[in-house]
Amino acid sequence: MGSYESLGTGGPEENSNLSVRVFFKGKGVHFSVPPVLLVLLLLCGLCSYKIANTELVSEKQRQASKIAELEQQRAQLESLLAHKEKERNQMVALAEARSKELWSELDARDKEISRLWKIVGKKPVASKLATRGTKPRKSLSASRSGHRRNGLAVKVDYTQLAKEFEASEEEMASLSRAARAYRQRKVEEYKKKLASRTPSIRPCKGELTSDFGNRIHPVYGYGRFHGGCDFTTPHGTPIRATAAGVVCHADWLGGYGKVVEIDHGNGLKTLYAHCSELSVKEGQQVEKGQAIAKVGTTGLSSGPHCHYEVRRGEKQIDPKEFF
Repeated sequence: MGSYESLGTGGPEENSNLSVRVFFKGKGVHFSVPPVLLVLLLLCGLCSYKIANTELVSEKQRQASKIAELEQQRAQLESLLAHKEKERNQMVALAEARSKELWSELDARDKEISRLWKIVGKKPVASKLATRGTKPRKSLSASRSGHRRNGLAVKVDYTQLAKEFEASEEEMASLSRAARAYRQRKVEEYKKKLASRTPSIRPCKGELTSDFGNRIHPVYGYGRFHGGCDFTTPHGTPIRATAAGVVCHADWLGGYGKVVEIDHGNGLKTLYAHCSELSVKEGQQVEKGQAIAKVGTTGLSSGPHCHYEVRRGEKQIDPKEFF
């Protein structure tokens, strides 16, 4: 190792220099340093220290400023995160409320579909309604009391709900097809019912001997309006209802003799007069073609025949329009 020692000043010729001897591994090396140089070295060291200290202070200030900026950013991010969390919770709450509303709507739709299937009278064996419960599934978020609501659970609920609505739409489409078929059946049934209640056949066998309209009365011998058609046929020939309906009169009716009158609905009635026997009673339901009486000559009649009338309201109509 080396060492040094100051030797002080030399003779008069060296009064301005500082002598320094440095020992290194037992050998001494003598230096002569001018005081000015030493002062400069000290000044340089002091300046370097001040510069380094100034830079250190500036670096500390920059770090403090950066820390403050980061703290401010952290506070802003925490505030934003809290706001987003609040928004998320609100959205989850709204989604759950809407989900409950949709489940209720789906339940109501299921009940309506079931009611319509009962009306239509034909429900598919593999109906979606048979395999789907009517109560909404309890969400995962609702089942975790005291815990933060789970947005994923609400998403799962919505996914299931979408599937249920898709199944409901398929059910509605199937029901719509069945409803169209049901309506077609009802239209056909109504047409048949209407046809059955519309006078369209002759009341009995025999010859049409007197038409609807003005004619010479066979008994009185002068012109008189004839409100129906006469069918001449042997005594006792069966008289049949020309349409389905309800017997509204079955008794003697003045010059008509023994009469059966049937109300067919839709404002239509038919009358069968001069009967020898009546086979039905007032209030009885009769079908089209059913025997209701027998041909006779009761009342104002010149011989065995069936006087047949069709009325709409109180107006007599030509029966031939319905044959």
